[in-house]
Amino acid sequence: MPERAGGKAGDALWLVGTLGDAAVGLSQLLADVNATGPLVDVYRRPIPQLGAGQVLAPHAHAMMDVSDGLLLDAQRMAEASGCGIAIELDELPLSSAFVAERGQDLRSRLFAATGGDDYALLAALPADLEPETLCLPKRTRISRIGALVDGEAKLCLTHAGKPIGLPEKLGFEHLGDDDRGVSAAPVADRP
Repeated sequence: MPERAGGKAGDALWLVGTLGDAAVGLSQLLADVNATGPLVDVYRRPIPQLGAGQVLAPHAHAMMDVSDGLLLDAQRMAEASGCGIAIELDELPLSSAFVAERGQDLRSRLFAATGGDDYALLAALPADLEPETLCLPKRTRISRIGALVDGEAKLCLTHAGKPIGLPEKLGFEHLGDDDRGVSAAPVADRP
């Protein structure tokens, strides 16, 4: 699998999967431990995009999972690759269940982009490659959400064609056991 450090200015930024479902599922469980539904199911039983990752890997300059939030993980890719990343928030793939629960306005899209636990893939692919022409697994959802750009290793966001400032929190920051007192529960221990 390609590392996150190989991205190049001019690459297209693609996302495999959808964003925000697990974060909404978790918020539903935090509000009611007996909550059920498709978003809770996504949180409890994540499905990694292994098949799509295997198909994209030979073509990708950089690739990584999105587990701590799209914006935080994209920032990590930008820093490792030594270039900027521009993300079009309008292009973020949201499931119909997410849209029914949270909508698709700017606030909802920022929630989805920072929520984490998505098990999506972020890939920097050559600009002239159309990944839909590859033999991706059936029902793979892949969306072009931006590009890698020349310049400082930072994120730039747009929504409806206008620049948007970065939110205070880009995603879930892991702290060491000494900093929090406990470690995060593994996926298998989720409610």
